[in-house]
Amino acid sequence: MKPRAALLAPTSVLALAGCAGEATPVYVEALAQSGRSAFVCLAVDRPEAEKPGVLRSLPITDCSYRTADTPTDFEVDEADGGRAKLPHLYALVTQTSRGEVAVIDMTTERSQILDLDPGTPGASFLPVGAQPVDIVASRGGTASFVAVAEPGREGIFALPSARVLPREGCPAPALSSWPSCSLGSPPGEILLVSDPPGPEGKLRSSCSSDHDIDPASPGDAEASGDACGGAGGDLSREGLGRQKLIVTLPELGGFAVIDAQTLLEDERYAEGGFAPCEIERWVPLQVSLPPAPPPEAAPPGAACVNPAASARPAQAVEAPRPAGLALAGDRLFVADLDAPVIHVVDLPTPCDPLELPPLLPASTLDPERVVTTSRLAVSQASPPDFRRFLYAVDAGDGSVMVFDVSDGAAGRAPLSRPHPEWNPFQPPDRIRLPAPVRDLAVVQREAPASLPATGVAPEGIRCDPDPRLRTCDSNVASCDIETLYRTSASRDAGAGPLKLRGSFAYLMLTNGEVAIADVDDLDAACRGPAAGTARAGCDEVASPGAPPLATSGEVSCNVVTPHALRSASYIVSSDVSGQLEPGVRGLPILYDRTGSVVPFSAEGPKMRATLPSGDAAGLTLAVGAEREAIVAADSAQTPLDERGLVLRSGEPQHALSMNLEDPRVHLSNETWTVTYEGVLPDFTRTFVRFDEEGAVRSADARFCRRGVQSQASVEEQLLAAGFDEREAAARAAELADFVQITSALPAEDADYWKELGSPVCSFESCNAKYGTVITSRPGLRVVEAYDDHLTLESRDPAVDEVAFAACCFGGEVQLGVRAAGQWVVQSSGVGFRHHVVADPDTGRCRNACDERLARLNGRVVHTPEDVGVTDGDPGAFVNPMFRFAVTGGAPEQDMQFRFTTQGAFTPLLVQLSDTVELQPQSIRLVPATGELAITDGSLEGLILLSARSVGVTRRFK
Repeated sequence: MKPRAALLAPTSVLALAGCAGEATPVYVEALAQSGRSAFVCLAVDRPEAEKPGVLRSLPITDCSYRTADTPTDFEVDEADGGRAKLPHLYALVTQTSRGEVAVIDMTTERSQILDLDPGTPGASFLPVGAQPVDIVASRGGTASFVAVAEPGREGIFALPSARVLPREGCPAPALSSWPSCSLGSPPGEILLVSDPPGPEGKLRSSCSSDHDIDPASPGDAEASGDACGGAGGDLSREGLGRQKLIVTLPELGGFAVIDAQTLLEDERYAEGGFAPCEIERWVPLQVSLPPAPPPEAAPPGAACVNPAASARPAQAVEAPRPAGLALAGDRLFVADLDAPVIHVVDLPTPCDPLELPPLLPASTLDPERVVTTSRLAVSQASPPDFRRFLYAVDAGDGSVMVFDVSDGAAGRAPLSRPHPEWNPFQPPDRIRLPAPVRDLAVVQREAPASLPATGVAPEGIRCDPDPRLRTCDSNVASCDIETLYRTSASRDAGAGPLKLRGSFAYLMLTNGEVAIADVDDLDAACRGPAAGTARAGCDEVASPGAPPLATSGEVSCNVVTPHALRSASYIVSSDVSGQLEPGVRGLPILYDRTGSVVPFSAEGPKMRATLPSGDAAGLTLAVGAEREAIVAADSAQTPLDERGLVLRSGEPQHALSMNLEDPRVHLSNETWTVTYEGVLPDFTRTFVRFDEEGAVRSADARFCRRGVQSQASVEEQLLAAGFDEREAAARAAELADFVQITSALPAEDADYWKELGSPVCSFESCNAKYGTVITSRPGLRVVEAYDDHLTLESRDPAVDEVAFAACCFGGEVQLGVRAAGQWVVQSSGVGFRHHVVADPDTGRCRNACDERLARLNGRVVHTPEDVGVTDGDPGAFVNPMFRFAVTGGAPEQDMQFRFTTQGAFTPLLVQLSDTVELQPQSIRLVPATGELAITDGSLEGLILLSARSVGVTRRFK
């Protein structure tokens, strides 16, 4: 980086400092408000030592991690005619506020940011006009192209690589140094694509001409070079056909095809000619949407409802406004900022574009929202099934959708996760992150292992944990190479969270972090448990007696799963790794309503882990850094049924079982309480009034949204579960929520009592019942619940408690809602979870039919029998994080189990800076090194992420 020095005159220095001395250079960042980046590989040959060198452009892959001492060190070999042996990798970075392109030498170790005009104070770059919005470089490094949106001078500037480096004796570049053409409308993203040669290997100069041009060879380009880069460069020598520019024009709703070579060499565009760009093809994008799907109906006979259905508003859309571009083979994908489509264009050649039916962004959770997109990235097709995926940033909320764009893929909607009920905190059809995604890139990573006997290191090999395979070491001549990628016993090598082999999505967030999502991890099969179980989310459950798999020993089969955030650590617990497996810090403890510990006893309530319906052997619970075995079969040695409990020194203890199907559901380590007939939260500030019919009403009560469960709702659920009508009615009366009024009575001398004149109540009778502690006040059963009112009845059929309460409390009152005969589960973070919604037809509070929400539960029905409980039994509780049952004993109101969870999921995030606030703009792959380049819209310039590890490797600012 070249410093800009502010030098003060000696007299000024004396005046300011009070003594004489040398002026101190003030260092400032050379790069500011960087936008987009492109990369070229260049070398400077010296065929004649006494003359300036001649620049030679090279394929981007000819550059590497090699370094040079200075920007002029190209390791020229005089014995080879002065040919340079060390090409340099250059980054071209748009400076949006200055209308320039900075040139960064990524190979040299000194003076990396090049000054194109040393005679002018400060760092001078390549002027291209105001508001550069995108830049692309040809793969052979011949030229780069910049799209500029300067009002009144919208266009494309071509930067021949022969002119972008400062060389002695050559003039500093000016705006008129570059070939350029005008567009008449502000451009958006641009892309270079190739028009392939004809059958005889010849090129065509335009889409309307014949294939009659012989492509140039690399030798032709070298012969025509000169010291100051007078020639614009011949793109055909790169061997990629006739290269065309795809230029989006957002305000016009389409994209243009422009011949890149014509822009470089046509006299109309030379020396800043800025004649109108010659557009060979204009593609007006279309917005074609299918009819809105019919609303989902509730499952027949189910005691649940669906929320109100709405017509998809995408039927009335704006005109297209193209945004991000992604190219995969002969398919071009175009994001749209205004219309709810991702345009798909068949592009066998850029001269023959054909728009196909679009992809259809949408939101499962918010179907009324018009979902548009900003940035795109597409994966490579990988064996064995050669599937390809498109990642798209939702322009509305910054989440990421994934589309299957493999050959033959039929779906056009975003992919949905299998088993969305495992993690209801994530939308089923997208990846939501802590901050919006600004840009993204899908990258192929590889770290091939070598066969010990031959040294050969084939790529694309998937790790295989099959114990029958022959492992590789230096003593065997033949082995199965898939075993080379297995996790080592000490977990310091092989398959692991920081070993990236396969396809991965790098998601650049607006908060200055980069998240990594798995697309296709070649080591995924070796990350998981040694024996598959349903509790671990495994598709294949290990049969009894089967040999263990050679895996990482992690607790879930979905530690690595496609299109989900990658874990930053192994999901295990040990003294070495720490408490990283979902579990509890200590076993649950029971307290009475005064807060005193209730010792575990055969007579008291017990929290038990529920057992799977099949083989429950091997079920464990992580407690701290240890795994405790959960008893799967009663020993019959004591009167107590031990199933679902933990034995410590032979003594039974309370237990639960963690859900391990998807580790990402464990959002944080929280303290949980399980309270018998506990109060539902969030009613402390709710005021209601009794109406003439004895119901309590309030416009802002939100009873459904707070999870109130009525007698009618419980009865419907029991009938749907197979109970007979009589038993269902009786149980519903026992399990319906009840209301307790928490307000104080009007004072004895209040005017209310003087004006009451009612035979139903008096201050004395009301005070006798409601003047005591709140918890002993009578409860009023919730017969039916609506979002704004509750229909109540007395729990004692001999007394009309509702009319009496309405008489005692004539104005607004506060209330508490308690769960009858049930334990209320809530935490310090997640809170009380439920899936109650208002029936759109009747307004009644009912459970939602959405299977994704099936585990959003906060109630445990007490099981009177003191026995083991199987998943699916009436008393079996499951929420997204864990499962258990409470059995036996005679629980008292406000008795409470407490425990704290551990092992919260930590996503793999790269912090770009921990000292300054960033404004990340774009992320692009550097093909020469495999690094990812991130530009900062503030003062941090260009930041590079490593290809070999997870972290920042270099910064240029």
